Amino acid sequence: MKEYVLTAQKYPWLLGPVEDVLRGQVQGTFQSSSRLMRGLRLSNGRPLSADEMLIAVNALCDLGVLTRKGSDYQLDRTRLDSTEELRKGISLTIEILRDASPTVEETHLCVSLPPALPAAAEHVIRECSTDLRSSLLDVIASAKHSLILASPFWDAGTTNEMVSLLNKKLTVGVRVWILGRFSKDLPASVRSELLRIVDGGQCSILSWFEGTGNETQTFHFKAVIADSGTRAYMGSANMTVSSMRSRMELGVILTGTAAAQLDRILRVVITMATPVQP
Repeated sequence: MKEYVLTAQKYPWLLGPVEDVLRGQVQGTFQSSSRLMRGLRLSNGRPLSADEMLIAVNALCDLGVLTRKGSDYQLDRTRLDSTEELRKGISLTIEILRDASPTVEETHLCVSLPPALPAAAEHVIRECSTDLRSSLLDVIASAKHSLILASPFWDAGTTNEMVSLLNKKLTVGVRVWILGRFSKDLPASVRSELLRIVDGGQCSILSWFEGTGNETQTFHFKAVIADSGTRAYMGSANMTVSSMRSRMELGVILTGTAAAQLDRILRVVITMATPVQP
């Protein structure tokens, strides 16, 4: 039960949706983790990543709800039903302890990997980190009142993905700033995506790239800040499909003092940036 408890502590949003899917299955059902993932979404509307699904099924195997059978998992429906109150109790206890405890500063390493990485290397790296793209999207999805997204480079694919999630945040009143090296020749494909979120006045598109040669003033960091530093991402990945899905990039998820200080720095930077009209 230890792994289940640790997973519930570290990923409080993860196990519930997976368990909801399993309640609709019958005793002895065999399924692969990828099949279980189909159509499965978190409360914020984001689909689970393969890594997150693996974490969830490992926790449920630890509890005896699932059993590995080769590459598939067999459901013990009796065990699922009999542990219902236990699982609710674990979730409630963790929530009470979290609310009663002072804010704990944490740093989590996240990574994106090339698809052809050797299996042994990928296994070791995954044991030490979480998926970068999923972690970054979680920071965005967690925002309740403000978001700053900063990356020098954006492409249409990632802008589309971000805009879809940001639209949901804007509809509930979240204030958004997007910072890039957006020149006057903003690519048409990126421009059309950004146009989807600027009409309401709650989203500002900003560019910081001034001067030429040795006099150039700009930025190279990549960061996302939610709610004035409640949570933050900082890393090497640009907001591009290649960075998120086909190259090795590293980042960290921050809370506490470090996240709040990063927020202060980015708020200074956006005062130096120039508004861009898509």
